[in-house]
Amino acid sequence: MSALSSIWKVVLSLLFVVAFIPACLWLMKRFQFAQMKLGQSAIKIVNVQSLGTKEKLMLVEVEGERLLIGVTSHTITHLKSFPSQATSFASAMDEARQESTAADRRHEDAV
Repeated sequence: MSALSSIWKVVLSLLFVVAFIPACLWLMKRFQFAQMKLGQSAIKIVNVQSLGTKEKLMLVEVEGERLLIGVTSHTITHLKSFPSQATSFASAMDEARQESTAADRRHEDAV
């Protein structure tokens, strides 16, 4: 009878540990969300466009100015600044693309 009692104690302890881990993860996630909500950071990520596995274009708003940045696993590059009234990420991308093609044409004309 004591062997059966010991097995039940082990099984109940194991079930407690298995249930305790997800409960702790859930609580940590809730507290992080509440902390982010209360923090109200001055930096806002407006939109993100993935370009590959480790490359992204990000439209970030800082102190009323929007910045288009390129992010890779090794660098962060400032591409363009916009006033905060920029309508959408797509329009920002179109504008950046137009400037890039214009710069490429100028470079080709110079060569």
